[in-house]
Amino acid sequence: MECLLGFASSVSRDLVCGALNQLRYPCCFKNFVKRLEEEESNLIITKDSVQKFVTHNKKQARKPSEIVDKWLEDAINDVHNVNQLLEEAKTQKHCCFGHCPNWIWRYHVGKKLANKTMHLEKVIEEGRKYVPFNRIATLPSNTLDMLSEKCMNFESRQSAYKQLLDAVKNNDVSMIGLYGMGGCGKTTLAMEARKFVEAEHLFEKVIFVPVSSTVEVRRIQEKIASSLQFEFPETEEMQRAQILCSRLTQEKNIFIILDDVWENLDFGRIGIPSSEHHKGCKILITSRSEAVCTLMDCQRKIYLPILTDEEAWTLFQNKALISDATSDTLEDLGRLISNECKGLPVAIAAVACSLKEKPETVWRVALNKLRRSKPINIEKGLIDPYKCLQLSYDNLDTKEAKSLFLLFSVFPEDSEIPIEILTRCAIGLGVVGEVDSYEEARSEVIAAKIKLVSCCLLLDADHECVKMHDIVRDVAHIIAKDENKIIKCEVEKDVRVEQNSVRYLWCAKFPNDLDCSNLEFLCLGTKMKEFDGIFKRMGMLKVLILVNDEDGKTRLSTISFKTLTNLRCLFIVNYELSDFSFFGGMKNLQSLSLYNCLLSSFPELQTDVAITLKLLDLNECNIKVKHFEVIKRIPLLEELYIVEIEGEWDANSEDNIEFFKTFSIPETLQRYGIVLGSNSFEDFDVRDIYNGRTLLLNHFDISNEVIKGLAKRAKDLFVATIHGGAKNIIPDIFQIEGGGLDELNNLEIHNSAELECLIDTRSHSSEVVTLFSKLHTLGIENMRNLRVIWHCFLPVNGPFENLEMFDLSDCPRLTFLFTYVLARNFVKLKILKISTCDELKYILADDEKTEEGEDEFTTGHPVQIFQNLQDVKIYNCRELKHIFPANIVGGLTQLKVVEIEECEKLDQIIGDIVPSTDGDKVIEEGTLSSPGGLKIKRCGKLGSIFTASIAKNLTSLK
Repeated sequence: MECLLGFASSVSRDLVCGALNQLRYPCCFKNFVKRLEEEESNLIITKDSVQKFVTHNKKQARKPSEIVDKWLEDAINDVHNVNQLLEEAKTQKHCCFGHCPNWIWRYHVGKKLANKTMHLEKVIEEGRKYVPFNRIATLPSNTLDMLSEKCMNFESRQSAYKQLLDAVKNNDVSMIGLYGMGGCGKTTLAMEARKFVEAEHLFEKVIFVPVSSTVEVRRIQEKIASSLQFEFPETEEMQRAQILCSRLTQEKNIFIILDDVWENLDFGRIGIPSSEHHKGCKILITSRSEAVCTLMDCQRKIYLPILTDEEAWTLFQNKALISDATSDTLEDLGRLISNECKGLPVAIAAVACSLKEKPETVWRVALNKLRRSKPINIEKGLIDPYKCLQLSYDNLDTKEAKSLFLLFSVFPEDSEIPIEILTRCAIGLGVVGEVDSYEEARSEVIAAKIKLVSCCLLLDADHECVKMHDIVRDVAHIIAKDENKIIKCEVEKDVRVEQNSVRYLWCAKFPNDLDCSNLEFLCLGTKMKEFDGIFKRMGMLKVLILVNDEDGKTRLSTISFKTLTNLRCLFIVNYELSDFSFFGGMKNLQSLSLYNCLLSSFPELQTDVAITLKLLDLNECNIKVKHFEVIKRIPLLEELYIVEIEGEWDANSEDNIEFFKTFSIPETLQRYGIVLGSNSFEDFDVRDIYNGRTLLLNHFDISNEVIKGLAKRAKDLFVATIHGGAKNIIPDIFQIEGGGLDELNNLEIHNSAELECLIDTRSHSSEVVTLFSKLHTLGIENMRNLRVIWHCFLPVNGPFENLEMFDLSDCPRLTFLFTYVLARNFVKLKILKISTCDELKYILADDEKTEEGEDEFTTGHPVQIFQNLQDVKIYNCRELKHIFPANIVGGLTQLKVVEIEECEKLDQIIGDIVPSTDGDKVIEEGTLSSPGGLKIKRCGKLGSIFTASIAKNLTSLK
């Protein structure tokens, strides 16, 4: 009987629970509607993300899988069905003459709503698998900093600018021509138009391509493809043109600026679609010739005149720093000099800058030179700029700046030249005179470069590069000829020289009859294998750049190098080197740079041969020998760069690290950049290795004392997969007594499962500890066993005091980020990013030990922490309950952006951890400024964003 009663009781309980479960459909009808609306919104966001990912892959010529296409098709149908269901749900069904809801209708529709919501949750979860999670959004690179002419407000510019914008906005105009004499400001005006178009979002894509007098189709194609984040497969020119045309037509509308066009361009050969084939493609060309604009069928031709006398004078005043305090005599001289510049902004800027803060005598000399200068054999249109730029050159007060100016002009037109390459060439040519170290010589070159930029003779470009205005470059060649230092640069045509010998030469085809007796600089892009015949005539050669322009590597005999006894700087690109025996006779070689070379074998040099190199750069070379013993023969090495070595030195193996166990670091080593396995650090830019001391390793064995020594001196340290049983970085790997890693500016640690904390100072609790005091950026990723950032009891002095960015991701065992004592050291922290930390519950937690009565952090008093924090982004931290405690929020006066996504247990942004009676006091004693941008997605349990006492202080939330 008891069994029957128990069974009956169980059945009745199940029936009751089932009935209650069914009753929720009509009773909670509005909640089901609201939940389905939320999931519909989430589905649309996911669908759009997947669609963007698919579109991006199509633009990269990669076809998405059929599963993804099927998911997108189903998602679109789901959105349509949900809309129909929501429309049905919002149709009010009543009974009893409209006085009561229709409960039967509500039951059926409510059940549909619930089932559809569950279905959408599964669809969304599946869709998110198809979208890669970008840990750090890549900001668009800045546009090129062109010559700052400060003249866009002039009437002559405004008129042309207005005409240009009208043409850009006109849908019936597909080809626009902007023309005017060299140096009048066409490029600057085109760049201003570009900024306007980008700011107003008139086109999906805006592309700027320098063309120059020598049309290089391949370079133009690569520039356009790079702007589209698109890489060509290795194909012929016409195949590339077809691929590029197909890619450009995928853009709904696109604006292409072709700068400095000298002749009619064949768009078909390049791959630019005509307006007939792509109505959304608009093109702007700049040219010195109206005839070129006519030949290219420009529907609008806009003339940019030179500056008027008053406009020229205004620009001159600005550049020469003429003010009300300037004497009348100097001002009168300035007006006369300005008039001699003939209204050309590039000339005015250069002359005015060269005279800035100079005495009156110098101004008088300048005016006389401009008036009397009668250059011979200068092409029409270049006489006036020549006189002005010659004066600026003469006014350079150092020999180093003048020599560097001429060196810049040897590079091809419109080249963006890496400062590092220029520095090595300049040091090789000896333009810095006698210095004690390579580092000192580098400083002299950088100082000369800064002077040239300030005098408007050079332009700063992106990525630590510089470029030279084409007019300035032309004048530099004329100046060099006058000084019997002929500079020739021919990348396609044959080199022709009149009677004087060439000093600097850049060419693809070397002329056999060239007088090489005074040649000091040679850049040769060629397929040649033997150079005996020409190198024997180059006794004065100091800098040699050899570039193999074939796809494969040409085997290069190094025997011919033995005659280059005066060579100081050598670059070799894309060759297979037979041996290194030529080192023995090159007593003056200071810098060797090998890029993308195959080094098949290196016979040991004689023991008495000591290589005099000061700089060695091995970049993406394939080294077939396991131990590159040649390095050990360089006792005076000052700079060493080893980047992504392949072959026996596989960048992702431990063999390359093993080599360093037997490598003796020279005491003279001042700079280094060693990169082995950058694929583990997707945001790393290899170009940054030349900035000081950089170490990037995909494998790090803590027993390797050589690597540890390099890491300890590094300014930028990137390590992944640490071996050796270390539980922390300090003190298990690096000792506190030696200063830890106090020189570091940037630190990133990835994929190291052994580490449980970053720093453990519990055994040093009685000492004052200063660690990471110079650190600017800290990144931690995929640390599966990391439990805490810092283990310590007593307050520490000064760690992380300069940290501005902290990026943490994929640390599943981390439960809190900072203690209050540690957090108050982060006085400069601006950006905080946290993602995929499954167990993270608190950003700030109470310290592990606080004496009774001294817990200043859990009282109702404000705490000054993160006072410079501007940007907080938190993703996929499912256990996180709140972001900030209320007692610090009054100090967050700089906070501008807060983004939170997929934090399922988050119930408040600002948590109530202080007594409610003290809440108002906490806010009043601080000055709270609300974030200007607040984005919250998929945080289902968020009950309130702010406490009531905080909410009343928020005034700027958008």
